[in-house]
Amino acid sequence: MALPLWARGVLVIVFLAVMLGGLGLVVWAALNRDKESMTAAISLLTVALPVSLIVIGLVFGQRSEKRLARITNTILDQLIPQEVQAIACQPRKLQLKQLLRAGCRATYILKAEQGQSALKNPLQFSVELNVRKVNVMFSLPDTIRPAGTLDKNPALSAYQHVIAGAQAEGYRLNSELAEYGGEDGGRALLFFRTLPDDFLLRPMEKLYFTQDLGFFVRGIMEAQETALLTATPKPSSHGQ
Repeated sequence: MALPLWARGVLVIVFLAVMLGGLGLVVWAALNRDKESMTAAISLLTVALPVSLIVIGLVFGQRSEKRLARITNTILDQLIPQEVQAIACQPRKLQLKQLLRAGCRATYILKAEQGQSALKNPLQFSVELNVRKVNVMFSLPDTIRPAGTLDKNPALSAYQHVIAGAQAEGYRLNSELAEYGGEDGGRALLFFRTLPDDFLLRPMEKLYFTQDLGFFVRGIMEAQETALLTATPKPSSHGQ
């Protein structure tokens, strides 16, 4: 159960008011030897004590570092592969594999299943999730080499509709290519965005983000295929 900050503040105030009021009533009843007030105060504290434990759990137990790290791992290792597989892979019989996992970053690759030709060039992408910020990187094939700034770059003409859609969802495209070595991506388009408050604690936000990422990956995959097809020189009809 994820509560907004104002709700947690109200719970703390009510908790302190009830507990301090009950303890104050116990002290007053003891000093005045008022048995009825003492009984009422003890009854109040008996009911308030278990409720106060729940309040403490809701207020202070939601933001522990270990829990947030565990939720981050679940998103990277389970939710993202699940949604990308369902949205981008299954309709085209593609295979999704996690290549690399380090800290809050995961790198994946999409490629055609054995015996299938649905995707001629694999698509590699990385997701770096930092509690309230996410970086998404899509590696470019070697044949696609945009020079200079990426905004409206002619080499990325096939990607423009995907870039526009991502920007409508709050992503921003880095003006230059990201460079990563080894299995972590090579030359890549880098998108980044700020996520909603308490993103990791809100199931609806996590589901929307991972599903939207699935459509994002599918769009980039289709754009990559279009760009490669356009860049492939057509055979000449002369000399036949």
